[in-house]
Amino acid sequence: MTPPTSAAAPSTRDRLIAAAVRVVAREGLEAASVKTIAADAEVTRGLLHYHFPSKEALLEAALRQALEAYLAALRARRDALAPERLLDAVFEDARAAIAADAEFFRLRLAFAAKALADPALAEVIRDLNAAAIEENARSFALARGAKRPAARDRALAATLTAAFDGVMLAALVTPEFPLEAAADILRAGARAWQSRP
Repeated sequence: MTPPTSAAAPSTRDRLIAAAVRVVAREGLEAASVKTIAADAEVTRGLLHYHFPSKEALLEAALRQALEAYLAALRARRDALAPERLLDAVFEDARAAIAADAEFFRLRLAFAAKALADPALAEVIRDLNAAAIEENARSFALARGAKRPAARDRALAATLTAAFDGVMLAALVTPEFPLEAAADILRAGARAWQSRP
């Protein structure tokens, strides 16, 4: 008989990704060195470079992994909730994520700022945003009783994505930012947009 095992330990690759997010959140994108990330993950720099050819490749992998988890959560939410609950759930989940995922948001926003001067990185950010916008548009379509997203659902998803980025930035930089009021304002606007014929 095989003894019961606990959950599998994270792979070295996953440990490096988690360390990269922590280090960037703590020290900033430019100051986060390969040496510091490897030390945080408790691996050698050589092992880091075995998995990722550069710091940029590691950070891109962190963004992509977080996006995949986010998309999976959106799909699960869509499968679990009645359509009339979907719009409210978007805002409830966003409120919870700002506090719970602050390290990831710091990484994401730092990458977005760097993408302003780096066309290759800007393309990565555009791809990640497009995938998130399409998944949210599907939820918004269902919330209004449609099977497929229309241009209006994509417009709402794109606008809210941009607004959430701004809210995240404000909340991370300014602790007294009125997060609850901002969420209520965005929710009211989204409801008004969805109720238009």
